[in-house]
Amino acid sequence: MVEFELIYILYIFVGAVIGLIMGALPGLTVTMTIVLVVSLTFGWEMIPALAFIIGAFAGGVIGGSISAIALNIPGTAAAVSTVFDGYPLKLRGEANNALGISLFVSLVGGIFGLIILTFVGPLLGEIALKFGPQEYFLITMWGITLVAVLSQGRMTKGLVAAFLGVFVGMIGMDPITGLMRFTFGTRLLSGGVNYIAAMIGLFGMKEVFVQLKKSKTLNIDETYSIRDLFPKFKIIKTLIPTMTWSAVIGWVIGLLPGTGGDIGSLVAYGATKSIVKNPSRPFGQGAYEGIAAPETANDAAIGGALTTMLTLGIPGDSVTAVIIGAFYMHGLLPGPTFMLTNKHYFYYIIIFLAIGTVMSYFIGIFGSNLMLKLLKFPKWAIVPVISLLCIIGSYALNNNMNDVIIMVFFGFVGYLLERSNYPVSPIVLGIILGPMIETNFRQALISSKGFVPLMTSFVTRPLALIILVLIIGSFILQSFTMKSAVKPEGK
Repeated sequence: MVEFELIYILYIFVGAVIGLIMGALPGLTVTMTIVLVVSLTFGWEMIPALAFIIGAFAGGVIGGSISAIALNIPGTAAAVSTVFDGYPLKLRGEANNALGISLFVSLVGGIFGLIILTFVGPLLGEIALKFGPQEYFLITMWGITLVAVLSQGRMTKGLVAAFLGVFVGMIGMDPITGLMRFTFGTRLLSGGVNYIAAMIGLFGMKEVFVQLKKSKTLNIDETYSIRDLFPKFKIIKTLIPTMTWSAVIGWVIGLLPGTGGDIGSLVAYGATKSIVKNPSRPFGQGAYEGIAAPETANDAAIGGALTTMLTLGIPGDSVTAVIIGAFYMHGLLPGPTFMLTNKHYFYYIIIFLAIGTVMSYFIGIFGSNLMLKLLKFPKWAIVPVISLLCIIGSYALNNNMNDVIIMVFFGFVGYLLERSNYPVSPIVLGIILGPMIETNFRQALISSKGFVPLMTSFVTRPLALIILVLIIGSFILQSFTMKSAVKPEGK
């Protein structure tokens, strides 16, 4: 039974405000936002923590378009495609229309993903109960390789980053034999690498090092008319087909292990360019459709990513990788049994996400000018706050300085990798999925009684065969969709 208290709305509101502000600030990603928010919830009860985290998730995704339109700098990775037409539309004197469309279609995409999550989540949970180690091995391998292949022209570097994460996940006690490995004789690593401390370092402390080199304060003279940010029926009516297919694309891509809203928005933009023959104006020059497609898709992807996380226990993207870590920390175990043992929490998440999405829309409208002023905030004042939150958050995990050392180390690693143009997100997914890949592969190998029978079982087990076909199909399909999606970047 779900018991709702009004105080939960306050938690959602505060989370949404933090998410919108952090999402609007260039460089401070949604993943880093969730990492910092999670670090604040140590010691909280589960339901208030859920409300706070879900509110920040909903707000962070919507907030990325504010700086994309105002500054030509995406606040989040998922808002990269919004820049292609959002900023040119602003230069045409239609900044209000650009942000108004962005906020409204984000609301539509978020509600669409939420509705599909409500109905598909329980069904997928029932199917997942029939999964064995073979099926879980294939799904987790799918996630770890797909995120690397979809690293937008950096496939080799994406694979290197992904398998670096898998290696980190293997440090500590062997899950089958109980023997220590890769600890280099130090007690610091005997318990393995705390993945939440690693995430705080890779996304939080890494960003501190990045921002230290960027002392420049942004100059913004733009102001929005609150009245003009509300949707204009004449414009929205023409965007209904674009919103429809973009919402479906976003949700499906969000559902795939290891992808997420940034990939969904690019694919939706590419698909819309191919489908729409008569846009409001040419793409790349302020087309309304060029804003509606990516913003609808990246919010619809939230529902898809949460579906995969809750029913299969596999993060749909780097953000849900952090959220799943927060769930473990608070005693929840997402996966096939989640709908049986924690069904009331599933409905809490549905309710919180619905409130958070609607609330983020109205906060985005009424707080848009305030957020533009916050973009002028000097970086020297933001960096110490982020540093302090990273240190407090990592120490609070176990009240242990070892986790702080691990956090700072991974902050340096993340910074060096980013300087070398290696994606950081695959490392996080590798840390989470690596132990799942290893454990399920070895269990499948033991139950099959040999390598050849194991390979045969991937074809003879119906569910494993279906997943194998989906894996092959997704890699064939992505080569086409990603090529069409990245074309705007060259313009």
